[in-house]
Amino acid sequence: MSIQSKLEQFHEKIKMSSSLKRELREKKGILLEILRKDRNLPSFCELEQGSYAMHTGVKPEEDQEYDIDVALRFSATKSEVEPLVYKENICEILKNHTEYGAEIKKSCVTVTYSKEGEAKFHVDLVVYTYEDKNDKDSQLYIAKGTDKESKWEKADPKGLLDYIEDQIEEKNERKQFRRAVKYIKKWRNLKFTSTGHTSPPSIGITLIALANFKYYEGDDLSALIHIVEAIFNKFMFVGWDGKRELYRIKCSLPMVLEFEVGNDVFEKMTDIQMTDFKDKIEKFKRDLISVQDEVDENIQYKKLNEIFGDDFEAPDERTTAKQQQNYIPSSSVSGYEI
Repeated sequence: MSIQSKLEQFHEKIKMSSSLKRELREKKGILLEILRKDRNLPSFCELEQGSYAMHTGVKPEEDQEYDIDVALRFSATKSEVEPLVYKENICEILKNHTEYGAEIKKSCVTVTYSKEGEAKFHVDLVVYTYEDKNDKDSQLYIAKGTDKESKWEKADPKGLLDYIEDQIEEKNERKQFRRAVKYIKKWRNLKFTSTGHTSPPSIGITLIALANFKYYEGDDLSALIHIVEAIFNKFMFVGWDGKRELYRIKCSLPMVLEFEVGNDVFEKMTDIQMTDFKDKIEKFKRDLISVQDEVDENIQYKKLNEIFGDDFEAPDERTTAKQQQNYIPSSSVSGYEI
């Protein structure tokens, strides 16, 4: 079995299953039906967004949760309603719907579901209104903030989905891109805690991957290395904390879309968290290149198992104890800036 075959097998293990997607859709449908029946809320159109809608979601680790993001585009004019009103209404309506209830967060209202007594997955309901409710082509605004501070912020959720989908048109190339993003997310889930903002956001990984994706036919490993090098190369020195140099990545949502000017998808991460990200992505890069340069196929599998954990199964040595003949390691190529 080749490295490519093993990576594709690994992808099948880490991607979200059809049964889970169906369960998430069912939970989402029930929530939206409850909200549509409530008289305190105007009508709305739904739109799935995030990793779920982009087909780049992966199964979380044991201490993490599955999630689905749903945009609720309310038929309301943003100047006529405060940003927290609909979030508070949604939270009140759904507060007793599950054991964990609903919680207002900066960008959404989260409804968490339990399985066997533990929180296992959640639905994030994101509130949007229009510049003019009578013109559904007018600017959308997302309700940001909690009871301490809130605001309406320009947003373009449908435009973002279309942008990511349209950048890679060829089917096989799009599939490789999505697999590469999932490999990185699996690595991220293993290396970063799920609490706070210590983990790099999915949209940041996806946007840098998209801007630096290069198709390697039948070679996910080279495509992955190309993206990981691009992420590492985007870090820039920003200062010194007395102990070590600090680095950051600044990555804005596509300027061709209708988002707030000056946004940064990594803004929630501190300089120290970003520097930890840099250190870890640098090791990730070195480890992947070590796999690529290794001539013994069995050792390649073991190294990938060390990188990605037990979901990447290293086969028995007796079945893979062979050397790749006439092997020429691919040269690593630095990614382009976005």
